This record gives sequence, structure tokens and C-alpha cells, in this order.
Amino acid sequence: MMTTIATSVSFLLSCSMMCAAGLSGPDKKQRKQDILRLIELTNNRQRSAVLQMLMNDEACFSYCMDAYHKKEADFANDTAKILNVYRQNDWIIRMCESISEKEVKKYQLEDWQYIIQTALMENNSTSDRFDAVLKYYDRIFTMRREAEARTMPKGKMTYFRYEEYGSSRPDPVYYEIKVDSATGKATLYGPENDRIRREIGERLTVALDETAIDTIRQIVEKEKIYQTLSYYSRPHIPRVPEITGGPPSWNFTYQTADGRISTGGNQVSPPKGCIDIANYLNVFLRKEWERRMEAKGYQ
Repeated sequence: MMTTIATSVSFLLSCSMMCAAGLSGPDKKQRKQDILRLIELTNNRQRSAVLQMLMNDEACFSYCMDAYHKKEADFANDTAKILNVYRQNDWIIRMCESISEKEVKKYQLEDWQYIIQTALMENNSTSDRFDAVLKYYDRIFTMRREAEARTMPKGKMTYFRYEEYGSSRPDPVYYEIKVDSATGKATLYGPENDRIRREIGERLTVALDETAIDTIRQIVEKEKIYQTLSYYSRPHIPRVPEITGGPPSWNFTYQTADGRISTGGNQVSPPKGCIDIANYLNVFLRKEWERRMEAKGYQ
């Protein structure tokens, strides 16, 4: 590929030599300014540092994950800097393609082919990743705006479910609360777990009182779970290997007669409020498991 680039550039150079020879006075002045700018840009080692984030796999992944808390103005500023480097590289390539043999000698630009190759490499090796970053941030920012506009559903809870799954959860994490529409009584259901069925013979269920239902609502309000994003996920970046393991995947549903809160994630840590509710409900299931085991004669 580099050989093809060099051959094409050599042809363009020979054509440019004839054009450069016929420049008028004002054009010569502008030409000199352009060449001096070219030299300044190519000698500025920090100019394209902003693209290093796109070239480094780990840095690019981390930058995408920052979308969940990064300010939109800061991202717009980052984007403007990257686009500016792309524009500069395009201009550098055009300038080097138009440079004459006389200018090469006069301004010591014998490495003009290397300058072109560097600019092309920077643009071509990062443009698809930059597109992926833009799409990822756009999706996250859209969900963030939607989430910020949500309010807490009114009324008492009528249904609840929270689950975690994946390689990091060999034992299922599952909490489901069903509220009888006729009696208003709430029942907590544990996971469909073969081990628990072997130990106690059936799925764990616990009757919950109004205090438990109110406590769950208080956690949802305090931690503003109603303003969480609808879905959390990792980015898919070209040529960046998918990371296995890590946090679990999860789903959360909280429903009242007035509205519904639904959120979830794939290999992204659940919000604190979800974990707090899971820990709170786990106490009920644990106590019921111990009670049933004791009833069977196990200590």
C-alpha cells in the first residue's frame, strides 16, 4: 500500500512542479505562508496527540465508558479537537502532493512522502473507531436526556423484579414481588434454584408487609432509580477485542398503577440502588431458608 501511495505522490509531484513555476507575486507569498504552516504542523509532535486515545485499545474503551458521566460540552470539545486534526491531516496531504522539487530543496522537505504516509495512517487507522465512539456517545447521551426528564411513578408498588445473570453469577440472583390485586398482599419469590429445591423441596417464597414495600419505594426514590438509563452496555469498537467476564448482566423492573421503571445492563455494574434493594430482600429469603432448613432438622 505504501508503495502505491509513493508512486501516486511522485506523479502528482511532477505535475505540481509545472504549476508552481507559474505562480504570480501574491500567490507566491501565500505559497510561502502555506509551506511554513506545513513545516510548523509537521514539526508539532503534540498536534495529533488527541488521536492516541483512538489508537490505543484500552484507552478507547475507557473513553467510551466515560460517556455515562461525561459532560456533553466536554465531549463536544474533544470531538472538535479530533475533527480539527483530521482537517489538518487532509490539508497536509494536499500540500505535500502539490509541492515542487524546488520547494523540497529550498525548505528541506525531503521527507514529504513520510509526512503523507503518517497523515494517512493517522486518519485511516482511527476514522472507523471515531465513528463508533460518536455513535456510542450519541446513544448514551440520548438515554441520559430521557432519564433526566423522568419522575417517580406515583402510587404503591404492584410488581417488582430484579435479576443478575452471567458467568460471574453461577448461583442465580433473582427477586420477584407479586402483589395480589384483590387482597393487596405482597409475596417475594426467590430464584428457581435446583440446589434450593433439593434442600427444601420448593422455591422460596416470603410474605411481605407494608413496611417492606415502603422501604423498597424509599430506596428507589432516594437513589433515583427512576432516572437511570434504560440500558447500560459496553461499546463495540473496531479491532478492540471483546472483554469477557467482569460485572454481571441484570434487569430491574418496578411498577405501580401510575407507571413503570425499567432498566438493565450487559456486563456493566448495576446502580447502587438496585444492589441496595437486592441486599435488603436477600435478608428475607435467607431467614426463610434458615427457618425451613431448621424445620427439616438441619442446624
